[in-house]
Amino acid sequence: MQITSPITIVKASGEKEPFNEEKIVRSLAKSGLSLDTAAQTVDYLKHHIKPDMTTKSIFGHVSTYLQENAPIENYFNYGLKRAVMDTGPSGYPFEILVSDLLRLENYKTEVSVVTQGKCVTHEIDVIAQKEKDKFFIECKYHNTPGYKTDIQVALYTYARFLDINDIQLQHNPDQINHSWLITNTKVTSEVFDYGRCVGLSITTWTHPDGQGLQDRIVAAGLHPVTLLYDIPKNDIKILLDRGIVTCARLKTAILNNEVSDILSQSETSVILKNISSICKNNE
Repeated sequence: MQITSPITIVKASGEKEPFNEEKIVRSLAKSGLSLDTAAQTVDYLKHHIKPDMTTKSIFGHVSTYLQENAPIENYFNYGLKRAVMDTGPSGYPFEILVSDLLRLENYKTEVSVVTQGKCVTHEIDVIAQKEKDKFFIECKYHNTPGYKTDIQVALYTYARFLDINDIQLQHNPDQINHSWLITNTKVTSEVFDYGRCVGLSITTWTHPDGQGLQDRIVAAGLHPVTLLYDIPKNDIKILLDRGIVTCARLKTAILNNEVSDILSQSETSVILKNISSICKNNE
């Protein structure tokens, strides 16, 4: 049974809905919190909730509580979705993140590949291959909470796949034989319907269950550098521009002395400690 409140909150999309305690608890559980700590967090939030409070404000209250009362990895996991959005405004860091995730799942990947289709030239965000399965991947990045990827994107993605697949079937036995749309937000119901119909794989922030982008990032320990709030935003931008998108990439860059022009030795010691705490699943 869902525990709802007469208090209405405002979602990022502008829609209003009743404050739902269970929804908050589920979100907290995704970050690895125990049920007791999640319940304590909700109790704290209930003392601060006001009519028509935005989800952004709720996020701020919960983040404040977790920062002071929860293990560091749980605090950072709760802020993961926003941190991925903060890798923009370009979508290129998101493509690198997707590529790195798939490599840890034993795919061979390439990013930003230009190839000729039957009719036009295409730049493919990510090509991923595992054994005989080779995927054309469209990475749809959004930096606005509440935004949903719509049917036009799905149609565009599959049409490009068909154009590339057509010419490769004629000339290349190692052709791209699958299409895949990956986004850091949600998609409309039409996108799911279309994907099922034509065989377009869909990965969103939470879909498929247990295999959405959020679960994959946490499982892999490939958290974005935008979670490291001790690093000034200008330095974060420089790191992203250099393709250092994840904490794992930053750790390697620090150990190889590749970012000494950006981060001081005292900063890197703190950063390495935080990375160790946040990315416990990544060696």
